[in-house]
Amino acid sequence: MKRHPHTYFTLHCILSLLVFLASCSHEENPTNLPPVVHVEKATNITRTSADLSGKIEQNRQNSVNRIQFRYGTGSDMQQYISITPGQEISAHLTDLQPGTLYYYCLEAGNKYSMIQSEVMTFETQPNTPPTISPVSMLNQGPVSITLEYEILNNGGEDILSTGFYYHKQGDANEQKIELNPQGNRLKGRIYGLQMDADYHIQAYAANSIGETRSEAYLFHTEEAVVLTQAGTLSEAISQEEKYLFANLNMVGPLNGTDIRYLRDMMGIDINGDQTPGILENINLNDASIVSGGISYDGNRYTTDNTISQGMFSNCKKLKKLTVPANTEIIEENAFENCSGLTQLHISPAARQISPSEGCTSLTEITVPAGNPCFTNSDGVLYNKDITSVYWFPENKTTQEFQLPASVTTIEAYAFRHCRAATILLSPATTSIGRAAFTASSIQTITIPDKVEIIPEGCFQQCSQLTSVTLGSNINYISAYCFDQCLALNHLYIKATEFPPVCVAETFSGAEHLFETCTLHVPANHKGIYSTHKTWGKFKHIVEE
Repeated sequence: MKRHPHTYFTLHCILSLLVFLASCSHEENPTNLPPVVHVEKATNITRTSADLSGKIEQNRQNSVNRIQFRYGTGSDMQQYISITPGQEISAHLTDLQPGTLYYYCLEAGNKYSMIQSEVMTFETQPNTPPTISPVSMLNQGPVSITLEYEILNNGGEDILSTGFYYHKQGDANEQKIELNPQGNRLKGRIYGLQMDADYHIQAYAANSIGETRSEAYLFHTEEAVVLTQAGTLSEAISQEEKYLFANLNMVGPLNGTDIRYLRDMMGIDINGDQTPGILENINLNDASIVSGGISYDGNRYTTDNTISQGMFSNCKKLKKLTVPANTEIIEENAFENCSGLTQLHISPAARQISPSEGCTSLTEITVPAGNPCFTNSDGVLYNKDITSVYWFPENKTTQEFQLPASVTTIEAYAFRHCRAATILLSPATTSIGRAAFTASSIQTITIPDKVEIIPEGCFQQCSQLTSVTLGSNINYISAYCFDQCLALNHLYIKATEFPPVCVAETFSGAEHLFETCTLHVPANHKGIYSTHKTWGKFKHIVEE
């Protein structure tokens, strides 16, 4: 059955009215409007990186659970970085291509739909020539220099070559040394330079974009060897050069490795064998001894600010030595058997010094006036106020030596191997150190009355000693005092209360004296000495 068209029109109107009425019964706005997304201008753009940021404004109950930056070298922006909702909307892009235009935008939405910001662009910086640091000196020799520099940035390209350009001032002929470009910090040695000349040096580094040179490093070649790192003397003076120098000034730190190298240059190797070294004059005033490195003689190692035992021992070609200005300690026999050493210059900082044996050519020991602990007078080493004598040079030639009246103490080994025939001690002397006169050339000596003890080995090996007078307060005589005193004919004892105490070894090595030496004792004391366990062994006892 067909309906009349009027019927359809009536139904449509009714339905439209119902919809209208329904919509009029609610006055709420739409609840699912999209967010507003905005992307900021890219910042911190380098050759390979950039920073992106943006903003998202959410409308009403809209739920945003997907946020991402899209970017790429084309407008399709195929790469992206996701951002966790609730966190700062920013991203750091890396591994970008230098000198390239990039498109980017910010997207936000949910799994059903995404809203995209406007599309923006940035361009990464192009690759550049390398950048390098200024040159720094590691060490300098009379005809060479070792330098260091750093490649701060390769410019985004592989380093193709690097090294030094250098030339003598006034010489247009520039020379080049190329280094192996491995690592960023590089060092190289330029050798074969002319002495007493000015040089201009630049480090360089090159990539496919271009070459960069450092600031010019200017220096003057001279006799001084300059080190900035201990253990590098062999770099400043090569194996081929080390036997060419008779004179040397050193600047910088020296450890055991450097001292061993110096000893080799002075004519003696680690095994004690001779080398072709001719080094005889060394000025270490501007150098310093530091701990570290290998053993300088196979057994001993360096200690900070110390000329250690044996450091220069057996360096017989050494003639003149100035120790480092900051040296605080010079140990016993540091210069043992340096038979060619004539002059020794002590440091202004020295506070402890012991003499060395076998310096048979030594005539003078000098100390700077500023040293607070020591001084020298006529080449002899004393403490600052000249109350103690420390070292009488072995080759100081004098028939008779008079100690200053202020001296109260004779330190251990002070006159060992002394060549004076007579040493006149000060009446103020109160103590004598161990082996003070051992192996000396003295012929006669009188010990002052204030001295109470004759120390061990006091006159040991004094082969020319003929007469010894012991002061009135001597009460103890130690071991080996007269060992090998083959010429001793007269021994005077002035003690009146009782005979000086002798130990079992007092006359060890001198038993012949009981037969050949005359013992002189105070008047009316011969009986006491004749019946004494030790003194009674003398066959010739006379009273004075």
